Amino acid sequence: MASDVKIKLKLNQNLWGLIVAYVALGVAEHQGSKCLSKLALVLSAAMTLSLVVTTVAYTWRYCATKFKKLT
Repeated sequence: MASDVKIKLKLNQNLWGLIVAYVALGVAEHQGSKCLSKLALVLSAAMTLSLVVTTVAYTWRYCATKFKKLT
C-alpha cells in the first residue's frame, strides 16, 4: 500500500542552520573529532542565539501590531 503523503517543510534560514549545526555536533561526537566538535559547538551556539533574537523580534513586532489593531 503506497500512500501519497506530501509534506512541505517551510523553515527559515535560522532553523536550517540550527539543524545543520546540531547534525554536525552529532557527527563530531560519533566520530570523536575534536576540531569538528569545537566548530559545531560554536556554530550551534551562534545559530541558537540568532534564532532566539529573531523569534523575540518577530514576536515583539507581531504583538505590537496585534494590540494596535485592538485599540
